[in-house]
Amino acid sequence: MIMRPFALAAALLAGCSDQNLNYITDASPGGEEETLGDPETDEVTDEVTDEEDDCEDEEGVVLDMDAISTLQDAFGLASVRDGLSLQGPEGADEGWRPTTVEAQVMLPSWYFDWYDDENSITVTIYEGAEPTGNPWVLTQQVRKADLDWAPLQLPADADWSGDDRDQIAAWMTFDFSDQIEPGEFQDGQFFVAVGWDDLGYPNVGYSNFEMPCASNWTDYGDGYWKQNSGQDCSWPMMRISHERTVIDECE
Repeated sequence: MIMRPFALAAALLAGCSDQNLNYITDASPGGEEETLGDPETDEVTDEVTDEEDDCEDEEGVVLDMDAISTLQDAFGLASVRDGLSLQGPEGADEGWRPTTVEAQVMLPSWYFDWYDDENSITVTIYEGAEPTGNPWVLTQQVRKADLDWAPLQLPADADWSGDDRDQIAAWMTFDFSDQIEPGEFQDGQFFVAVGWDDLGYPNVGYSNFEMPCASNWTDYGDGYWKQNSGQDCSWPMMRISHERTVIDECE
């Protein structure tokens, strides 16, 4: 997250409350049962009603920063990691898992044509509310040709990238479905972080100064997570999807 300039020297990221988060939007359950009729007699000869069909994992969105906040800035710093403690999906009786994390990456317009794919972004996921234990980690090189870029202009109150308001941005997808098994997560909370390489580039989009800081942790490059405090907190612009199984739909 980002602090306003008057506090940037003391700490790069700050916070404003310790309220619990519950930003959850679930997808609708799967389709209805279907019966297949005999083309000559029009009698039902087969029913695709296996109970297991109704037990397939249900997909949804755990966090979409576009839905709860607005883009304010673009931030990046060498070897820094910035993470969020989030509430997982409700009703995941048989466990659940995060599947994909999308991060909004940005390059200044004047630099876009010169960028030669030399940087990488890392996304880290922990089970539980705090960044402890063994995480799932996915590092990807930021390749221009792999992403769908579009121009945008940062608002006038952008602090970190205020001198480079004209940006070229893209959503970069980190797919954890090969790493995290279905039903792997039993904890209702989880932790997701975005991190930069030793060049600290490209920048990542950040939300407006309005999010709870008690849920925001930062590793300033020394390998130790610090829970943020204070006022005027800004979060990474991320979209996080999940998959879950609900027992009631298996009966």
